Amino acid sequence: MHSIIISRIYAFITMLFTALPKSILWKKFIKLYECISSAFKSSFIAKRFTSDSKEAPLVVTICRFPFWIIETISQKISPYYNKAIKKSVITNLCSEYFHCFVALNTRFFGSFAIGGGLGYFILRLISGNYSIKALCLAVIGALLYYINCNITEFFNSSRLIGFLKKALCFSDLDFNFFDKNRTAKKSPTVFAFILGIICGIMASKALILLPLIPCALFGLFLVLAYPIAGIYICAFSAPFIPTMVLAMLCLLTTASSILQKLTMPDYKWKTGGTGTAILLLLGILFISSVLSFAPVKSLMVWAMYFVFFIFYFVIINTVNTKEQLMALLKLFVISGAIVALYGVIQYVFKLDTQNAWIDQSMFAEATMRAYSTLENPNVLGEYLLLILPLAAVFALNIKTPLSKITYIGIFLISALCLVFTQSRGCWLGFILSVAIFVTFRNGKLWCLLPFAVLALPFILPDTIMNRLLSIGDMGDSSTSYRVYIWYGTTAMLRNFWVGGIGMGEGAFAAVYPFYSYNAIIAPHSHNLFLQLTVEAGIGALILFISIMVCYFRNCSNICVKNGKTTYNYMLSLALASGVAGFLLQSMFDYTFYNYRVMAMFMMYLAFGAALKYVSIKESNTK
Repeated sequence: MHSIIISRIYAFITMLFTALPKSILWKKFIKLYECISSAFKSSFIAKRFTSDSKEAPLVVTICRFPFWIIETISQKISPYYNKAIKKSVITNLCSEYFHCFVALNTRFFGSFAIGGGLGYFILRLISGNYSIKALCLAVIGALLYYINCNITEFFNSSRLIGFLKKALCFSDLDFNFFDKNRTAKKSPTVFAFILGIICGIMASKALILLPLIPCALFGLFLVLAYPIAGIYICAFSAPFIPTMVLAMLCLLTTASSILQKLTMPDYKWKTGGTGTAILLLLGILFISSVLSFAPVKSLMVWAMYFVFFIFYFVIINTVNTKEQLMALLKLFVISGAIVALYGVIQYVFKLDTQNAWIDQSMFAEATMRAYSTLENPNVLGEYLLLILPLAAVFALNIKTPLSKITYIGIFLISALCLVFTQSRGCWLGFILSVAIFVTFRNGKLWCLLPFAVLALPFILPDTIMNRLLSIGDMGDSSTSYRVYIWYGTTAMLRNFWVGGIGMGEGAFAAVYPFYSYNAIIAPHSHNLFLQLTVEAGIGALILFISIMVCYFRNCSNICVKNGKTTYNYMLSLALASGVAGFLLQSMFDYTFYNYRVMAMFMMYLAFGAALKYVSIKESNTK
């Protein structure tokens, strides 16, 4: 430290942290903390959240009826179904295709390239032209066919792959997960050649079909064979792919999970209190959609809710081990890191940014907000609220230095991106997440709060401080816009609080203009709780709150049954604090308006439920 100022500041901080634990103020604070902590543990609220209350048998029976049907069918047909799968020629061929693809077998891909090149060349030749590129593709395919090796085998010895495995804490990942006997057979090679010809012919209409079709087939076979892979793909790709593609992936994974369970005659589907409330909420939303002011549009919205809500049950019934859950959470965080990194790059280098979400009269100096792959800065902030607590847990708990540095970097990049969204509601949500995490992890750290508050003006730029201090200022058009919409929505509830108006923009647009204030046009109420109530009545709001109560109770039970230093405690606390921050932001925005965020929120709830089941299994095996 060559600077005298920096060295003096460093010396002051060192002295402060040395003297503070010995001070009378610190001792008084610790006594106050222990008193409050003890009182909370013995309070009615704590006991209510950590008690295992029984579900109403009739409600559970009704809600479990679809799962009971699947269980009954599996008991009847599983012996014949398993035998048919083993003897099926198509199933074996699909399995061989999958193993050759995942092994990156050069003979398999070479055969496909030969077929694709010849198919495209012949079609062009018939039309009076010829393609040199198609012939080159066929020649490259012939070389690959001649080489005949499995490229994936070399990944285990690759230094770059080894570095990435250590950095992302996937050290146990082994790339020998394919069957060499299946890659040596001729049948997948012949199939690849025929598929190549078909794709080559179709490529004359759209060249992208040549690589897209075999990759899509591989994804189909992968998910059908391993539903857990579909969950991994959905969790990782959700912020990158279009909503309808994500919905199709979730449906495919759901179908695959049901087919897998049909092979297990004694399997009982897990639902739990949270799942029961989710099914009841879906039922009420369906009724409101049928009786909607715009029933067709409402039912289309309900269909999206159904796909992503049902995916909750797929996750909790497919993720059965701690290893699977940890891999899923890491993929979720890594995906968030990529989104956050792009958001930071977008903000710093002024790529595709807009000032459409900023009141220029109040924040003339703030002309940019990052939104990354999620189209809206508020939506990006909501997503990051779910990522940050998990990234913090990995940064704190992982012991390997390289992995710890990686996840610390992920946390810092995600936090920086959250700042660049300039979403004030998301900042408040993050503050709440931190407050919950610190309180239940180590409440003694609250003594540092005054110093943190005093340091904020020196750390944060003026643009950020101005945005933060403008919270609640009606002079900001964004704030006044929301408040007037809330007035209008509240006026609607006086007439529609029992059954609602129906789901989606169509129903809202049909009714809201008659109640709007200051002629403000809005697609929704900018509040998740108000929106659920106005769409499906007070029953929907009660059920959604019940879902959250069940979820937080499950997280509390995990925390009570595990010590503060255990991984399960930290993960449960992170999952609870992430949802709490998301719900606070939901007070200022309709967070389910973006279906991808809704899907990721339901995945997040499923992570918490899966952690409960995994922790129960761990305690039973001890």
